[in-house]
Amino acid sequence: MANQTIPPPPHSSALSKTMLAIILIVVIVLAGGVSAGVTMIAGPQGPAGPKGDTGATGATGPMGPAGLKGDTGATGSAGPAGSPGSTGATGAIGATGATGATGAAGPQGLPGPSGAPGPTGAQGPRGYGVPQKGNISVSFSAFKPPLFSDNVQYSYINGLVNLGTYDLSYCYAPLQLPHGATITNATFYLYDQYDNGTFLFDVCRSNASASFEQIGYVWKDPASGTTGYNHVYLGGSHYSYNLNIATVDNNNYEYYILMLLPHSDHTATWYRFYYALIEYQYP
Repeated sequence: MANQTIPPPPHSSALSKTMLAIILIVVIVLAGGVSAGVTMIAGPQGPAGPKGDTGATGATGPMGPAGLKGDTGATGSAGPAGSPGSTGATGAIGATGATGATGAAGPQGLPGPSGAPGPTGAQGPRGYGVPQKGNISVSFSAFKPPLFSDNVQYSYINGLVNLGTYDLSYCYAPLQLPHGATITNATFYLYDQYDNGTFLFDVCRSNASASFEQIGYVWKDPASGTTGYNHVYLGGSHYSYNLNIATVDNNNYEYYILMLLPHSDHTATWYRFYYALIEYQYP
């Protein structure tokens, strides 16, 4: 608590001096009475004198302890944003990075223009060339009988034999001929024990739009008078040959042989077929 200065009562300087004189006299009288051994009876206390002048202000006392801390005030609102600072100086260029891996090869470019033809080389040796003529052999084992036939016998000695009751029409065998060649002849090798059976052979072609066309056909009839091992071909008697369709066109046709095989006795081999020989030539 701060020191307070008491204001002096109102007074005058004359009164103060009077009071001081009275007090001095009393002190002297009392002092003389004591020293003389005279007992003095104190009179009644006089009235209080006027208040003296206020003394000089005393020195300031030590500071008292700090009071309790007050409650924290509410947070003030945010102040406005400051203006942006100036742009800093550009930094130094960094070091060059390491080289990356090589990428995959791109697609092949378009071919460049052809260069000028080079000089003609020296002539090579003569080749063998393609033979102008040829032939293929079709074995009896290549022929397939009709599905309803169950009396056909294949034998490496007797060839193909019909042991049924009726003539077998028709047995079929495919032909594998070179494209572009022309069929010039067909010969069929057989055995005729008795001169009362008829063999018939057809060289044919067909495709999906045509049933079949006869390139040539030939037959061996009973009146020929020839028995035993025999053959017929496209050039003897009883034959036909169509040159206009004889050139092989494997792109549009298939080629095959049809054969009518006469029947033998159930245990005999009177009529046998062995093989066909197809001849052709290139243009």
